[in-house]
This record gives sequence, C-alpha cells and structure tokens, in this order.
Amino acid sequence: MVSAPRRTRRHDPNRKERIVDSALVVLARDGVAGITHRAIGEVADVPLGSITYHFATLDDIVSLAFQTHVDRLARRFEERLASCSSGSDLIECIVLAITDDLAAHPNELAVTYELYGDAVRRADNKRLTQQWMVRAEDALAQHFDRATARLVDVVIEGLMVHMSIAQQPISKDEVRALLTTAANAGEVIGLTSQRTPGSTSRRKAAAR
Repeated sequence: MVSAPRRTRRHDPNRKERIVDSALVVLARDGVAGITHRAIGEVADVPLGSITYHFATLDDIVSLAFQTHVDRLARRFEERLASCSSGSDLIECIVLAITDDLAAHPNELAVTYELYGDAVRRADNKRLTQQWMVRAEDALAQHFDRATARLVDVVIEGLMVHMSIAQQPISKDEVRALLTTAANAGEVIGLTSQRTPGSTSRRKAAAR
C-alpha cells in the first residue's frame, strides 16, 4: 500500500506580519468588538493554529496591530513634516499631511477611531494614543513653538475623528482654515505667556 504523499509545509517567512496586517483589516471592518482568530485567519489565509503559534492571545494581536498602525501613521507624518518649509507654504504642507497621508485611507481612519475608542477603556491603548500625539506634536514643533504645535495637533486629532465618521467630507479649504486659526491662536498664546508677570525674570535666570 502506497502512503499518501506528505503535505509540503509552505515557506512563509512573513506570516506574522501578514497576520498583523489582516488584524488591521478586521479592526477597520468589524472593530475591536468584532475581531476574532477566525476572522483574522480568513483574511490572512492562514490556519488558526498558525495564529496561536505566533500569538498567545487575541489581545496580543490587537496590541501589536495598533502599535503597527501608530508607527506607520507617525512615521508618515514625521517624514511629511520634515519635508515642509517653515515659510508661507507650511500650512499647505500640513494640509497635505492630513488629507493625503493621515486621512487618505478609509481603513486607516477606521482603525484610528477604534484606537481612540479603545484607549478610554485600556491603559495600553491609551499609552499608544499618547505616543502618537507626542510624536505628532514633536514633528510640528520643528516649525512652531510648543504651544502652537500643541494647538495644531489638537485640531489634527479632532479632524481625524471627524473624518472617520462624517457623512459630508471636509474640504481642503476647511482644513486649511482650521489649521490657520489654530496657528494664529498659538502665536497669541505664546505672546501672552511671554508677557506674564515674572516670565521675563525667569527667562533671564534661565539664560545665566
């Protein structure tokens, strides 16, 4: 009796990364509440045993998927901001960072919204969200003072949430107007803080 040929194991060195990318697809489609091993396996085209081989728990997959998402967004934003000049075209460059980078992909917007929502309940995801905000603010601080960078980042965070759920897409003109308002307000706050009693003496003391 001839035995059946042994099934050759498929060489798949990027399987773990594909599982994570598939988890992001499921997060965008079904949300945190709808993510399962089976749903991830169907998207990744891998057996369930392969998923549990690479990840001990479903939470481990979700955590790494969110971390991957944040790293990709932050790196893209940092690269865009590094290419911006600090002149009159700065606001336009940030507009493109939002409309062409952060908000250009509906699935990524959906994952961002899921991350924000889950951050309210899970400390790990709250830290991830804060990590993204720090990196975004630091990138903006290459071009603005820290107070202005923070205000502009607040506008960007709000826009990302709005864009993920709004029925009426926000236009580039509206994004530009919001960013300009935030940048101008930040300059006013910066000037006000410089005029606060005692601020001059503190700056002189720091300079000694």
